[in-house]
Amino acid sequence: MTERFYAVRPSDTSLAEWSDEDLAELNDHVRHMLHSKRSAFKRSMKAFGQYVRRPLGFAVTLYAFLITVFGFAWVLFLIGWVYLGDEERRDYIIDVIDNVLVALFAIVGDGMIPWRLVDTYHMCFIARYYHLTWKLRNKMRAPDLKDHNDLPTEPVISGRDEQEDLEAQRRIHTKEEEYSVLTPQQQAKLEHHQACFSKSHTFYKPHETETHFAFPLRLLVAIVVLLDCHSCFQLALGFSTWLIDYHVRPAALTSTILCCSIAVNITAGVLISIGDRRTRKKDVVERMFRQELTQEAIRRIQARKEKEEEEQRNKLENIEEESPGKSRGASFDIDRLKQNFMHKNSDDGSRNRSSKSLDIARKPKKSNEISRKPVNRVGMFDTSLSGGLAEEEDGYFSDPKLAGTPPKG
Repeated sequence: MTERFYAVRPSDTSLAEWSDEDLAELNDHVRHMLHSKRSAFKRSMKAFGQYVRRPLGFAVTLYAFLITVFGFAWVLFLIGWVYLGDEERRDYIIDVIDNVLVALFAIVGDGMIPWRLVDTYHMCFIARYYHLTWKLRNKMRAPDLKDHNDLPTEPVISGRDEQEDLEAQRRIHTKEEEYSVLTPQQQAKLEHHQACFSKSHTFYKPHETETHFAFPLRLLVAIVVLLDCHSCFQLALGFSTWLIDYHVRPAALTSTILCCSIAVNITAGVLISIGDRRTRKKDVVERMFRQELTQEAIRRIQARKEKEEEEQRNKLENIEEESPGKSRGASFDIDRLKQNFMHKNSDDGSRNRSSKSLDIARKPKKSNEISRKPVNRVGMFDTSLSGGLAEEEDGYFSDPKLAGTPPKG
């Protein structure tokens, strides 16, 4: 993975049979997918579609849509951009929308209270054992941990026999020989609470994984406290909205509680995002992302090649089906051309031979010496030409009789 090569071969894919041209095309395809906004939009829409198809994703999407619609309507009615009639009617409609919004907020804020209490219980045990580990390691003057938030899980081996038995089963490979200073019971409880909390919150990673480092404990405590405050503010908002009549309920009360509830919820989300960015292995995540893009590009290129091969195969089949009639017509045309060519050659040869024989028998004309006779001398012999004609080298007119000269005497 460099600036020049964008494609990263997936671990379960072999490209040994690919030519250099195919690899260059694959790399260019991945580069286009990385830099194209249209491709990024398609990927986001595809991921959103997969999320919505799940029951939880559909419920969350519907919940966010309802909050957005009713919140937007509440703002429009409150600032007076939409006319609702007289003041009494306007206050009543705004109160109805307030109750709907509070009910929607209560689904998460009030409905998640039991699970958030359980998460707080697990968080307390996790924080207690973390601080106990740090305190014991400082007291024992143990070497510092490579990652302050990633506690070791390997127990300390005290006995010689236990160490030999363990080495006989497997070799110990730990990060710089880091061992847990907790008792086996405490270590088991810590791992139990970590597993339960990580099931409830997917952002929490108690140990280093392929894509993330261990999640910071301080951010974890802050997030859990903020979520608990959000539930408390939602309870207060529900009580003030449903128990106090809207004619006498001060608007500042519900507005303040609502603002505090939204603020702590947004802050918790921001802290989760910060913790995820801090613990994310950017190179590994980028490599995995490019592997997914390369896998998709490989599928597209293979599909295009299969389509081209299928079209070429269909063309060959069509040519083979039409080849018998075309071959007979082509052979007939070739035979006809051969016959015409041979006939033309024979005619040209006979014409050349006849022209040669006629040239031999034909008397050559001398245009410079012989002129045309006038009309009154047609049929009369010109004796001035008899000598010249009789003196021809060919000998055809050497006899004066043949030349038309009357005999003497």
